[in-house]
Amino acid sequence: MSRYRSQVREAINRNTVISLALEQDFNAFLPVYDGGVDFILYRESDGVIRKVQLKSRWTIDRNYVGRDIWIAFPHSDDWYLMPHDEMVAQAEAEGITKTASWIDGGACSKPRPTLETIGSWWTWRMAEIAGVADAAAAQAPDK
Repeated sequence: MSRYRSQVREAINRNTVISLALEQDFNAFLPVYDGGVDFILYRESDGVIRKVQLKSRWTIDRNYVGRDIWIAFPHSDDWYLMPHDEMVAQAEAEGITKTASWIDGGACSKPRPTLETIGSWWTWRMAEIAGVADAAAAQAPDK
């Protein structure tokens, strides 16, 4: 994939996640400098803040440990927003942190997770983007 195409895909994915977050009453802020956080979600009603790193699939990275970073990633038609350190704990329980990719490279991803793994993500599932788009269209004023 060309660099241009990957940048376009990242912009589409970022806008998708932000749209889903808006549906949950979050506002989004883009950092001037990317130090491992792609965008910040903030919900004024309860003060919840999510420092979000956008990925193309379930991914853990040693650089994110202990930084209160949340990973946003798609799987099938769903998007998930999970706390990175809980993802690492899950990876430890599954033995993933004993693999060479984690030990030597400091990162690991799951391109084809098991159904059991996908089921464990349910708590962090965001709405399907099609449902959010349909709801927004239904609420849009007629011109």
